[in-house]
Amino acid sequence: MKYRYLGLCVPGAEELCAKILDRRLKDLEGPILSGGSVDFTTSVPYSDLNLFCFNNIFRVLYTAPAAPTPEGLAGFLRAVPGSPADWPACRDNPKGARTFRLVSSCCGQLVSVPKKARNAVEDMLRIESGLKPDRSLPDSEFWAMVRADGQGWFLKRLTRHKAYDKLLAPGELHPELCYMLCWLSEPKPGDIIVDPFCGHGAIPLQRCKHFPFAEAFAFDTDSRMVDSSRRKLPRRENVHIKRQDALKLTDAFEPGTVDAFITDPPWGIYQEVGMSIEEFYSRALRGMSQCLKPGGCIVLLTAAKEALLQALNNTPEIMLAGRYDILVSGKKAGIFLLKK
Repeated sequence: MKYRYLGLCVPGAEELCAKILDRRLKDLEGPILSGGSVDFTTSVPYSDLNLFCFNNIFRVLYTAPAAPTPEGLAGFLRAVPGSPADWPACRDNPKGARTFRLVSSCCGQLVSVPKKARNAVEDMLRIESGLKPDRSLPDSEFWAMVRADGQGWFLKRLTRHKAYDKLLAPGELHPELCYMLCWLSEPKPGDIIVDPFCGHGAIPLQRCKHFPFAEAFAFDTDSRMVDSSRRKLPRRENVHIKRQDALKLTDAFEPGTVDAFITDPPWGIYQEVGMSIEEFYSRALRGMSQCLKPGGCIVLLTAAKEALLQALNNTPEIMLAGRYDILVSGKKAGIFLLKK
């Protein structure tokens, strides 16, 4: 049996998500990349998919061209009851599910739709899914979505997680982005990995949860961040969390002993670094380079992309091996893969 999915991701990270899919799914069909989404088909059911690079994953029930306007969404919704949608998939619900909600979205914004069109789809879903409508606290969600590329989607939402504004500290990176950063480092069981700007520990946490390593180090100069990381990261003998200046890494490591640095350093926007951001990045890269093993890598996220590239020019032993320009909370940023 084949399953068609739509995964929503950080805008700009579609190619990276497709690489993760290609590595994980042997029978992958597609994928089709669009702004912040990947459309793919596989024989792997969602319960075994284990894809942590997506913000949300949906089962595709029906798709057709639709104008990226509220009127276009309404027209798409009116066509859904008579469409050749994958109605049997509507019954594939979580154990104990009794209710559902229909969510309508146009170009990333939740919008209202004509009552008659909504009721017609809800009536069809009630029959096909065996669930009852509940617009307040449902067990399941179906989505009617029109995206900016002019494609309409009728979907069943598979992911269920609490709002990040209740789970994460202000400024903390989302787990999906941290997962991608860790994946880019090509994890191996014997790795010694370091996040020298760990903040709340979001990146090391994903490495600890999903990837192998021998030793993990989380550093920050802010004692509050160190305390926050200690609360979040697992208590293991091979997970080390301490206050440490990221510009003095040679105080912590012998030269050529680290396999990977995976980090989100200050961008020079929200946090003062006591010098120009170009000099800061140059000093940080030199320190990481000294500690890296030959063939080791640095995976780095920043919005100060030009400053990083300038610093890279001043660090000839480090080469640019990959770059992904993305949006982080609406801010233009980049994921950089650097290798020694």
